Formats: sequence, structure tokens, C-alpha cells
Amino acid sequence: MIEHEGIIEKINGNHITVRILQQSACSACHAKGACMAADMKEKLVDVSDNSGLYREQELVVVTGRESVGYKAVLWAFVFPLILLIGMLVLGTSAWHFNETEAALGSILILVPYYFLLYLLRHKMANTFRFSIKKTN
Repeated sequence: MIEHEGIIEKINGNHITVRILQQSACSACHAKGACMAADMKEKLVDVSDNSGLYREQELVVVTGRESVGYKAVLWAFVFPLILLIGMLVLGTSAWHFNETEAALGSILILVPYYFLLYLLRHKMANTFRFSIKKTN
């Protein structure tokens, strides 16, 4: 289970916006001040809830299944990598492009891929669902 603590930013009917602080694994390190790898970002997460138990500025925990995280990694990183490598191999071997043309084609193949993801964003939002619970 993926869990992040957050604060409810806004409530609009059954639509709740929660602000979470996303931290990299090394952000808790004592040497993070001298290291460029430490990374902390604030994110807004949208959650649907019909219970009416929550109020703005309340501390909550946003939860999601690990499978949701794996799906996100698949769509954001694995499929584009497969497209890049596939287009590079096809471009150089099957279509006899030179290396520059094959590399350009590999990068340009990502434009329709990410446009398709953009068009399917509402359908994918139903797949990537989060829930909230009160902190203990």
C-alpha cells in the first residue's frame, strides 16, 4: 500500500484536493544540504469521497494500491522506452535510416504516444484512484 500524509487543500462536493509532500528516498539523509540528489516536491492529489467526514486543512493520509504505482511506471517509462528502442531498431535496420534520422524518428514517435495519453487522461483517471483516511 502506498501512503502519503497530506493536508486537505479544498473540498468541492465529493471532490477533495489534498496537498502532499513527495520526498525522494534520500531527502531524510543528514547530508542532503550538500547533495544535489535530495528532492522534495509538493503535489496536489484529487480524491473522491462521499462520506462528508473531512474538512479543509485537516491532516489525512492518502492511500493507493501498489499496483497503481506499477501501472503508472509502465505507462510513463516502460512503454516510451520500448517505443524509442523499437523505432531506433526499425529505423536503422528495416528502413535503412542513418543514425541521426533514426534517433529523430525515435524521439518524434513519442509525440503521438503522449498525445494519446493526454486524450485518454479521463479514462486513465478512473484506473489511478486514491482514497483518504484520517490520521491516527
